[in-house]
Amino acid sequence: MEEELYVPVGICLAARVPVRALHVLDAHELGINAVRFSSSCNLLATGGTDRSIKLWDVKAGMLHNRGTLDGSNEGITSIEFDQTGTRVIAASYDKSALFWRLDDSAPKLTLTGHSRKVTAAKFKCSLRQVVTGSADRTVKIWDLHRAACIQTIEVLSYCSDVVCSEHVIVSGHYDRKIRFWDSRAASCTQEVPLQGKVTSLDISTDHRQLLSCSRDESLQVVDLRMNSSRICFRAEGFKCGCDSTKAIFSPDGSYLAAGSADGAIYIWNVNSGNLETRLPDMHSSSINAVAWSGSGEYVVSVDKSRRAVLWSGI
Repeated sequence: MEEELYVPVGICLAARVPVRALHVLDAHELGINAVRFSSSCNLLATGGTDRSIKLWDVKAGMLHNRGTLDGSNEGITSIEFDQTGTRVIAASYDKSALFWRLDDSAPKLTLTGHSRKVTAAKFKCSLRQVVTGSADRTVKIWDLHRAACIQTIEVLSYCSDVVCSEHVIVSGHYDRKIRFWDSRAASCTQEVPLQGKVTSLDISTDHRQLLSCSRDESLQVVDLRMNSSRICFRAEGFKCGCDSTKAIFSPDGSYLAAGSADGAIYIWNVNSGNLETRLPDMHSSSINAVAWSGSGEYVVSVDKSRRAVLWSGI
């Protein structure tokens, strides 16, 4: 199958810390909840409360609208591209996840079975499968070829986000815990307690570190090779603006980025533990999500008042 072919992915050797805004625009009709770059680095997707996903080409320091992916009955909560950059999975408030190929604006599949909103949808390492997390306290694994749920894991609490590798699924929860699951046995292998509701998770490109953001206004990095090793990142002024504020690693794993309720982006240096920079003034409302291009060149931030900002380190 075409989608099963091995796809080489470029490695970012050194991400640039953004210093200035190149382009500011009202990208949606309502607030924007999610943003993600494809592996090609020049294609961006944003998902909003207006039920649409918009595709953007990054050219000459600007975002150029390339089209819209329709089909959701309610707002979009998360977006992810597959490794090929040709397929998109998104989670929705309408209790479903939707799957598109970029050559068609209509969804190829709609995955239904959750009883409450779907908060996260991620491709597994095998491109045949997708993992979803939901407010209904379950994580589901789906076979895209059969368009069917092949496993449901009861995860004990409202699931705000998921990340996954081949046989491990990590879920973040409102009961202030991160849980690790062996997807082959549907069993919980570890719990990591935090001090606040988990709003998002991210995994580094080399799959060695896990990032969480939580409502105690902190980010934490867990070394997955030594699970007892955790580093906490805070900054004066940083505050999660909602229960789904998304924080990310830079593509080289050297930095962490998150948007704040004060409309600024905060970027920390992973090695030093210190705040590297704060980027204010471009957002007048709380930033919901940020994305860092795989080349390390661009950062995009999106907010609850429909604004998107393209940043660069040049």
